[in-house]
Amino acid sequence: MHWPAVRGDYDVIVIGAGICGGTIARELSKYKLTSAIMERASDIPYGSSRANSSMIHGGFDDKPGTQKAMFCPVGNKMYRSLHEELDFKYRSCGSYVCAIGSEEERHLETLLGYGKSNGVDGLAIITGDALRDREPNASGEITAALWSPTAAIVNNFEASLAFVENARQNGVDLFMRTEVTGLLFSEDGSHIRGVSTNRGDFTSRVVINAAGINSDIISRMAGDDSFIIQATRGEYFIFDRSIGDMVNAFFFSCPSAKGKGVTVAHTADDNLLIGPTSTVQTDRENRNTTRPGLEEVFGMSARLVPNIPRNMAITTFSGVRANSKSGDFHIYALDRPRGFVNVAGIKSPGFTSAPAIASRVVEIVKESMPDLVKFETDPKFVPERRHIPRFADMPMEERERLAREDPQWGQIVCRCESVTEAQVVEAIRRGARTVAGVKLWVRPGTGRCQGGFCAPRVVEILARELGVSPLEITRHGDGSRVLTGRTKEPPLRGESL
Repeated sequence: MHWPAVRGDYDVIVIGAGICGGTIARELSKYKLTSAIMERASDIPYGSSRANSSMIHGGFDDKPGTQKAMFCPVGNKMYRSLHEELDFKYRSCGSYVCAIGSEEERHLETLLGYGKSNGVDGLAIITGDALRDREPNASGEITAALWSPTAAIVNNFEASLAFVENARQNGVDLFMRTEVTGLLFSEDGSHIRGVSTNRGDFTSRVVINAAGINSDIISRMAGDDSFIIQATRGEYFIFDRSIGDMVNAFFFSCPSAKGKGVTVAHTADDNLLIGPTSTVQTDRENRNTTRPGLEEVFGMSARLVPNIPRNMAITTFSGVRANSKSGDFHIYALDRPRGFVNVAGIKSPGFTSAPAIASRVVEIVKESMPDLVKFETDPKFVPERRHIPRFADMPMEERERLAREDPQWGQIVCRCESVTEAQVVEAIRRGARTVAGVKLWVRPGTGRCQGGFCAPRVVEILARELGVSPLEITRHGDGSRVLTGRTKEPPLRGESL
C-alpha cells in the first residue's frame, strides 16, 4: 500500500492493527479526529488475529464480573450486523461444550450458570444422545453437552481486514512495517506526546496500546508494569473441504486451567479445523508446529469427533496468544502519563469482544481526556465497506458476465479456491504486498495444494503490478524472499552454451 506521508500531529495513535486495533480505529473514524495505526508487520492480520479458531463465542464460559464476561456477549451481538455492514464471511452455527462423565457434566452446570449471569440467550444442556441426533459424527463417549445457539464463526482474515479498511476509508492513516520503539512525553512526563518508531517520531495527544503479544512491553514504556503477558502457543490442523461437514457446529471439550480446550469446527470457508494446544513459552515469536503438539491436538479432538481422516489434513499452523497472568483483559487509561490507554491481555474471547472493547475504549477517552481530544461526530462517516467479490461463490452467469467485461476475471490463478487474476490484482490495489498478503485477502494458497499451483503466478502478478523484479517479492515481509535467483541464467560473454 502507499504509506501516507509522515505527519506532524495526530489526535490519536493506535499501536497494532489486529482485531482490537482495527475495531478501535474504525470506532475513532466516526468522529472528526486525525488518527493513525502503527503496525510492525507486513500484512494484516498478523499475530493472534491471524492464527486463531475464528469463533464468535456465545459468552457463557467467562466468570461473571470479569471484563471478558462483560464484553464477550455484547461483541457477539454486534457481529450479527457488523458482518453485513463490512462484508466479511460469518456463519451462525452454534457451539457445544461436550462432557464425558459426571464430573464434566457438573462443569456444564457451572458454565450454564455463568452464561445466565452474563446474559447469554438460549443456553441448554442436552444429553449425549440428543447431540448425536443433531451431529451424527459426535463421539459415543459424550454423555452431555451445553448448547449455545448464538455462537458463530467468521473468516478472521476478512474480518480483521474489513475493520482496518473501513477505518482507512473514513480517513485513518495506516503505517505498515512501523514498529513502535518508544513513547514521547511532555517535558515533565505528565502527558503522552506520541510514539517513536523505526520510521521516525509521530506526535499525538492520545496513544492506545493494542499491541497484542507485546502489549506489556509497550505498557512498561509508559511506566506501567501492572500486568505480564505470557506467550501461549496453540497448534492447529486444517482439513480439506471434502470433510468439512463432519460437524456443523463448534465442538469444545470441557475447559481446563490451560484454556477452553481443543475444538472441532466447520469453518466459514467449509474446511474442518481442529485445535489448539496451549503451550506457555518465553519466545514471543515462536510459531512452530511440533509433532507432540499436533499429536495432542489429534488425540484430544478424537474424544469429540472420532474417525477424522488424518490423510485429509492440508496444513498445520500455530498462533501465539497474549495470555495475561491475571487471566482477564486489561482495559484502562493511566492517570500518569495522561493520554495513554491499555488494551492488553486480549486472548479468547478477544476476537468476539473486540467491537465491544472498541466502543468502551472510545468512551474511556471521552470520559477521562476531554481536554486532550474533542469528539465531534463526523456526518461523512461511511459504515459500509465491500470485500473483493468472491468469484468462487458467484453463480455461473455472474462469472461469465464479469469475464466478458474484463478478461482477468476469466483467468484462474488458484484452482483449489477458484481465485481469478482480477481478484489478485484488486487485493494488491487494496494493499497486499506479499504472497501471504494476497492469500489473506482472496485465499490463493489456502486449498488442497497449499499454493503448489498458484504461488508462482501470484509472485508474477505481484511483480508486474508493483513494477519490481520477482526476486523482490516476499512470502510475508523482510527475510522471506520467495526466489533467490533465476534457474537458467544466461551464459557469461565468451562462454559456450
